[in-house]
Amino acid sequence: MKLSMETYAVREKFGDIEAIRLIKEAGFDAIDFSFYWANEDVPLLGENYREYAKTIRWALDKNGLACNQAHAPFEFQYGEKMDASESHYLEIRRSVEAASILGAKSIVIHSVSVPANRDFEEYNLCYYKSFEPLCKKFGIQIAVENLFVHDKKCNSFFGRLGTPKQLCDFIVKLNSPWFVACLDIGHAAITGMAPEDFILGMKNGLLKSLHIQDTDYLADRHVLPFMGKLDWDAIISALKEVEYDGELTFEVFWFIKKLPKKLVPDSLTYAASVGRFLISRFENG
Repeated sequence: MKLSMETYAVREKFGDIEAIRLIKEAGFDAIDFSFYWANEDVPLLGENYREYAKTIRWALDKNGLACNQAHAPFEFQYGEKMDASESHYLEIRRSVEAASILGAKSIVIHSVSVPANRDFEEYNLCYYKSFEPLCKKFGIQIAVENLFVHDKKCNSFFGRLGTPKQLCDFIVKLNSPWFVACLDIGHAAITGMAPEDFILGMKNGLLKSLHIQDTDYLADRHVLPFMGKLDWDAIISALKEVEYDGELTFEVFWFIKKLPKKLVPDSLTYAASVGRFLISRFENG
């Protein structure tokens, strides 16, 4: 099993090229390249977005680091039209192409909020299907993630595609090999389902991507395993039982974002050691 780290928080402090070097130096095998920040400096809307992606690919190759997956910008609500006239939609389309240039096998694209007069499932099935021609053209799958809605009035979290059945049924309805599942471990936990039970509910081969994070069940924490309250022995055991064959991908940006810049390199090394420990449990019991 390969170990991967998302780039968002590291690139925010160091820039993309140095982030890649630091992640490799810390002991990771791959990255989950984050396009979250597209709204901040929008290279995906510029004419040179392909050249930008090629520069990132050059840095990956130079450092001997793979890109196993990427994450598209999120979350938006569209009107009745989903086309290039909507800048956010254009960013997501371009992120699919850019991720393919990086060599990613898949890119996570979130489901979207829908207009008041539209059905969530119907609208999002159309939304995801609109990307299928890009998947075929660039040879990259789209990973559909389990998400949540936060009701701030009662401080409660409700799942969106938040059970194994809901997530798998949705992907099955897409009826295409270009769509797979991404399980965010913390999202499962805060919406009331033990991550290990979510994993065991996906014995159908659709689970191809992970967002590994820990939480205290009170919020979406995105911190390292063993910094929260999740049962990592049970999670690893469940991954073995369903014969998960993808990467162990850390999405722990709040662990990194709160650190002084000087502490980030050593903290990445520690994060990699946590990942290697989990992988050893997966591979050796």
